[in-house]
Amino acid sequence: MKRIVLTGAALAALLTGGLAAAAPAMASNGVTAVTHSASHPDTTSVSGTATQPSPGGPVWAYDNLAEQFTVVPVSGLADGANYQVTINVNGSFQGFADPRMASEGSPDPGGPLTSAGSVKGTITYDVSSPVAPDPKGLPAQEPDGTGLGTAMSQLFHGQQQIVGGGGYSYRYNQVGGAPYTQVG
Repeated sequence: MKRIVLTGAALAALLTGGLAAAAPAMASNGVTAVTHSASHPDTTSVSGTATQPSPGGPVWAYDNLAEQFTVVPVSGLADGANYQVTINVNGSFQGFADPRMASEGSPDPGGPLTSAGSVKGTITYDVSSPVAPDPKGLPAQEPDGTGLGTAMSQLFHGQQQIVGGGGYSYRYNQVGGAPYTQVG
């Protein structure tokens, strides 16, 4: 899989035939980098007999994801961030545990539940880093089991600190016979 690195300005310029004119805007408008992550651990806040423990929370499924990182310079945020990182994911999941709470319809939260389907989502972080993001640091193919934190560290050469944000929304089709959404 070939990695594509474009900014919004570069993409617009490419579509209109003027990439050279967009080059100065790339540094100020941010960068986009794409990677693929197989066997990406998917977490939930629900633990139970079938979930697996991990530092990021109980794992209920493994995803096969295309991950797009869009990094935009920011200033003046109360949290001191100098970059906002939006990660859009699109792919599929293979679930082995029920990620839902009883209030979401689960008869056995965190218990065994086989599910599979598509997943699409977004998460945004405010990041402080003394170094600019380097799309070349993000491999086109991540090793199995790589999480978003590792990919972000590759993008910033390990110099980033998440100082805010974290809002997310993921939609899974199907879990327990219905669409399932994680929002936070």
